[in-house]
Amino acid sequence: MNKLLRLSLIALSSFTFVSCNTATNSSNVSTNDSTQETSTNGSTQESSTNQEVKAPKLLNSYLSPAQIEYVNMRPDFNYYLTTFVYQNLEVYEDETYCFTISSSTFSALVLPEEGNKANGNERDNSLVHYYGVYKKEVDTLDEDIVYYTLSEPSRIVSSNDTSLFVDTDNWNAEMKKNSVDKQTEYDPETQSQKVVGTKEYETGEEYLEAKKFKAIKLTATEQTCSLEFEKNLFNKDRVAEANAPATKKTNILPSLKTTYLSNASLSYSNFRPANNYYLTTFAFANLSILDDSNYCLTLSSSTFSALVIPKEGNDANGNERDNSLVKYYGTFTAKVNDLDEDSVDYTLSEPNRIVGIMDAKGFVDTANWTEKMKKMSVDQKVEYNPETGAQTVTGKTEYGTGSEYLNAKKFEAITLTTSIKYHTLDYKDVFNVRK
Repeated sequence: MNKLLRLSLIALSSFTFVSCNTATNSSNVSTNDSTQETSTNGSTQESSTNQEVKAPKLLNSYLSPAQIEYVNMRPDFNYYLTTFVYQNLEVYEDETYCFTISSSTFSALVLPEEGNKANGNERDNSLVHYYGVYKKEVDTLDEDIVYYTLSEPSRIVSSNDTSLFVDTDNWNAEMKKNSVDKQTEYDPETQSQKVVGTKEYETGEEYLEAKKFKAIKLTATEQTCSLEFEKNLFNKDRVAEANAPATKKTNILPSLKTTYLSNASLSYSNFRPANNYYLTTFAFANLSILDDSNYCLTLSSSTFSALVIPKEGNDANGNERDNSLVKYYGTFTAKVNDLDEDSVDYTLSEPNRIVGIMDAKGFVDTANWTEKMKKMSVDQKVEYNPETGAQTVTGKTEYGTGSEYLNAKKFEAITLTTSIKYHTLDYKDVFNVRK
């Protein structure tokens, strides 16, 4: 089993999504990278250097199934894009939210019928967070169904492996440069995208205005912490939810300094031709420097079985098996790499908290363990049954406390290398050293 598949399967068994909140209630003074300028956003907001700001308590997290989006230019041109995307909603005790979209895009994705050498060209991957205010309602006919009406976002924090890192609350010249929108067209002669126009954003407020979504109502299920995927989120013709609360600045991640994103990777586990069963997993890592001493390491992963990429038409399909956003909190030390001044080595401590979600399997927080989390966090040992073509549960492990879960899932201290200029992360399989 190759490294990325091992990563993805372990991440899925962990079913942990960490909040957009900090691991502790630390309120260290926030500063951007030393090369960055102070905020030029111009919008009214609390100072990020206010040491009295305390992050609100995370109440719940909901995750949607992963979706396949397919753009196919074959057979006229040998060019096709496959995107895997899902959504996450976190709600906090002060009625603020963090809505996250995780997305990975590949071109020329090829899944062989024999062997495990799947391949594709990673085009783009991103983790985008939107912050604002919510209003909650319980369905009158089914108390397990809840509705969250979200205000327009008041802040966007985005990590993208082609446009780097932006934070609308802490805008600077680097973000202005890296957030430029590029209008592209496919060039059949070079079989690549060609830039035909650009759009710059002078301030974070201007970027927010262009990228935010209108107020919207989302549907979630309490028992499984599942979220209906919203396809019309950015539809310009969609009418904004009339009864949405007014937006305002939140105290989620008030001291965020920067983030680093790895490329998306593809792994493939193929049981064909002996059995008609194969798994395709897409994963990437994100390192957020929350303040002067705390980190959050995120793993985004989506797994499909029976993924089919047609040569004609846009009807790609597959069975969504598992998707998760896995984040681990802890403390770090940083050192400029001796061989490259653009590189910073971050040594991450063992995680001290895991907050998590996996689609249709519930929400856990090792710092605030509940009986429901104990039931939802059960690890199941499964084996593939070639006669039925299904997974068979052959064993279970329960975690009575958050400490037990944390000790089982955390990794040992590890060093990761980042690029200051490009905000990239050289991913290392932290689970090879997991306790």
